[in-house]
Parts: sequence; structure tokens; C-alpha cells
Amino acid sequence: MYNYYSKEEIEILKEGGKVLAQIFEELEDFVEVGVAVKDIDIFVNKKIKEKGAVAATVGYTPQGAPYPFPSAVCVSINDQIAHGISTDNPYVLKSGDVVSCDIVIQYKGFFVDACRTYGVGKLSRQDMELIAVARITTDEAIKQAVVGNTTDDIGAVAEKTAKEYGFQTVKELGGHGVGRKIHDRPFVPSFKNSGFDDQIKEGMVLAIEPIINVGSWKMQEGGDGYLYKTVDGKKSAQFEETVLITKNGPEILTKL
Repeated sequence: MYNYYSKEEIEILKEGGKVLAQIFEELEDFVEVGVAVKDIDIFVNKKIKEKGAVAATVGYTPQGAPYPFPSAVCVSINDQIAHGISTDNPYVLKSGDVVSCDIVIQYKGFFVDACRTYGVGKLSRQDMELIAVARITTDEAIKQAVVGNTTDDIGAVAEKTAKEYGFQTVKELGGHGVGRKIHDRPFVPSFKNSGFDDQIKEGMVLAIEPIINVGSWKMQEGGDGYLYKTVDGKKSAQFEETVLITKNGPEILTKL
């Protein structure tokens, strides 16, 4: 069974999406040279509480995880693909870093999920292109989230878009339903012929989040039970939005 939402519940999700978008807008000015990753976690936690929401990932234990996740924000830097623990992380950002920040909040009982990638200081041309293509890939994937398509259609366009610019989409991780749960059905792949071909229906709420790598799409574990890294040490970037499926097309909830 998939989760669908009443008009009242959709309004709450929209409110929550705006709250999360505001947090990212403020975070963009905070992520800069000289900032420690642990301070990003403190900053995000504070902003979430100020806005009357809950940091949904703190204490959350995904299926198969060895212990509860400790952080309010996943901070993944350079060759780190996803799920970087930010709590007590002493790493200090330097010029040239590519920093992905993934946040899930619970607002009035419902979850919204988004990710942004920020460039720190002076970036190489390739790093600037990586971030730009990550944004484009997510936007193009979202356009496929229409009634009558399947989740595989989303993945096919994500992979095609990234490859057109010479990049790869990560295959082992993908998007998901979101709203009543942090992770819900269906799984949303980021590549073609994935075997995940759930019908997209009006009223669904999806987190669409292709991850883009400079080199190989393959990943390896980072050693702490959560972190994933590229296998070749090359950089990675990601943008994610929570999207409502309407009869008129996809509506991004996590933007201002």
C-alpha cells in the first residue's frame, strides 16, 4: 500500500516544505571556509527547533543500521556520497570543498526531506559543473513524476541527463515515498531498467534525489555504518526535493 494524503495533510506538508526550504536558505550563508562540520549540525538543529519542527534523523535507525543516527543533518564532503555523520565531526571546511547537506524534518507530524550541495570558496571548473549538473539532473527527474509514468521513468531520465554531461548516477541509493514516514514506498531509482517500475499516482509524495558522481557510479562503505563514499575518490553531489504528485504535474514542496 502507498500513502496518500488528505487536503489538510497536504497543507501541512506544504508548510513543512517551506520551513525546510527556509532552513536551507539560511544554511547556504553559513557553509563557508573555516566552519567545522560539527557546527553545521549545531546550526541546523537550532534552526529546526526555532521553526517549531523536529530533527527527524536524530535517533532514527534505518533498516540494517548498526545504531541510531546521531545528527540533524547528513553532511557529505567531496568523495563522500551520502549519510555523513555531522555530530562532533571536527573537519573544517576549506576552499574547493563540495558539501552536500541532507535534512529531514518532522513538522506537525509529517516528514519532508531535501538536500542541497554547496561549493566552498574557489571551485574548479569540474566541481562547478558537477554541482550544476546535479541540480539539472534532479530538476529533469522531477519533470517525469507525472501520473501515468513509472518510477523507472524518473530513473531513466536522471541517468540520461547526468550522462549527457559526462557524469554518472549512483545506482545503489535512490529516492522514496515520504510524508507519514521518513522512508516509505515506492523506491525511486536513479537509473534506467532498474526493475523498480511502480505506477506514479495522484496524491503520492516522493523524495526525488539522484546522486551524481564525477567518476564511477559505484560506492563503498565509509567505515562507521552510515557513510558511503565513491570507490575512486572522485567527487559527488546531490540535490533532493519533496514532491507532491498532482493531476497537473509534480509540485515541489521544499522550495520558497
